[in-house]
Amino acid sequence: MDDMTVLKALTGLRLSTVGRHAESLDWLAPELLGLKAFVSQQGRIETKPPHGPLGDLVRGWSFYYQSQYTHAFENFDNATDVDVPWVQAFAMLGKGKVCTDLGFFADAARWCANSSCIARRFEHDDLVAAAHGARGEILLRTGHPRLAIEAYTLDMALLAASDRYRGRVMCYQAHAYSRLGAFSAAKLAYRTSAQQPGENTAPYVYAGLALLGAESDDFGLVDEAVRYAEDMPTNLRDHPGVSWIYTARSRVALTRGEDALNWCKLAQKFMPAGYLFEHQWLTHWLVAVGGRSESASFEHPLQPELRSVSHSQQSQQGSEFDCDPIEANLFNEGLAKILWSNSRETLWTQRRYFVP
Repeated sequence: MDDMTVLKALTGLRLSTVGRHAESLDWLAPELLGLKAFVSQQGRIETKPPHGPLGDLVRGWSFYYQSQYTHAFENFDNATDVDVPWVQAFAMLGKGKVCTDLGFFADAARWCANSSCIARRFEHDDLVAAAHGARGEILLRTGHPRLAIEAYTLDMALLAASDRYRGRVMCYQAHAYSRLGAFSAAKLAYRTSAQQPGENTAPYVYAGLALLGAESDDFGLVDEAVRYAEDMPTNLRDHPGVSWIYTARSRVALTRGEDALNWCKLAQKFMPAGYLFEHQWLTHWLVAVGGRSESASFEHPLQPELRSVSHSQQSQQGSEFDCDPIEANLFNEGLAKILWSNSRETLWTQRRYFVP
């Protein structure tokens, strides 16, 4: 490629990192078909994946966002075979995200450590930042919010001021502050997150505020979040943030001595179908709130997809880099093995396995 083509490609990639995917595609030369497909997939723009490892990477992330975890993991596995560091690092990050969603947290931490080390070695700062953010989520979901804050701080330090992910990372920081009981710091971080350029973090922000309000008996925050959810267009309300807002409202209803069942049912209605384990938890929460003694049952058409993604795949692959001893000993049995409590208060504490 000549210098002008390279310059245009770099410009296109920079536009992509701040979320301007459609513009980014205009800068990429036609012969860069694989790169154009990758950028399209990141922007959720329909495209046909190219052949080879880059196509595996594109398909891996596409399957991941559809909660088709087995297919996602297989495609990420294929992509790690190519001798291109950023592809390897991004594929390992994908494996880490799959393992996180399924509850194989120690494996997830190892894949993120691998991704981070490769990205650091070749100075792919965007991927280093992403790996720190993914590590923060693992720590947050396994009950280590203080360590999660450290990971998010490193993530933020690497992101450009205009990066589209800054709001998301700040929102995760707010979740961690909330779980530490630092409610004032959490509220400030939530409010600031919603004002960041790039991705629309508002549904997650209001979900976080609602759950914080439910924890701290700040009912005004919960009511504010419910008004936000009710004002959303109907076609946009099928969102995990909306579901957690209604979940928080159901807890407040219990505190106020009101009927909480309707709020639970709304939480179930608006949780997207791909969020398998959140639906499991919500089913048990509805039973706990309703005071019924029967155990909750759960069926989902995607359930068979969980069978072949287990920590044994991590063991077979091996881990080139060691992660922190705490992370190496995290819960690693998978969320499918969780025994959800019949006690309302204990079940509420088990919500820590999820983030809004």
